[in-house]
Amino acid sequence: MSFLNLPPDWSESPLSDPTLARDVVDLCVSAGDRRLGLFKVIFCDEEDRFRGGVDISLRDRHGQLHLTDCRTVIEPVVAALSDHPDIGLLLALGRPGPELWPAIDNQWAELVAAICNEAGVRLLAFYVATADHIHRVEAPINV
Repeated sequence: MSFLNLPPDWSESPLSDPTLARDVVDLCVSAGDRRLGLFKVIFCDEEDRFRGGVDISLRDRHGQLHLTDCRTVIEPVVAALSDHPDIGLLLALGRPGPELWPAIDNQWAELVAAICNEAGVRLLAFYVATADHIHRVEAPINV
């Protein structure tokens, strides 16, 4: 599957559906985003439907990629949403490198889940998007 398989009315369907969520991540995290390094926050309403997104670059002002400093990327986003329990998040790490990078991917998934859980923010899922692959990384998620 890919974003080419999305139905015209995809934004009215819940992103709690893993197949749809994966295709939306494919749509929202471009090949360039994956090559450069990007954290994508996709906002969903109380019925888990797409409502918008925010891109956060993972490069510093000198162009250096930072994949291990995930707390500084995640905490401000989640803190801003802690007073909005109806909002759900679909989060994606677009990164260069191997298809599976457990040391990085699992660290992000676990931290994302923990921070969302502590703040009472609904995390629908966490995905990793690389050049040729998108996969959901399981962590203790409060759905």
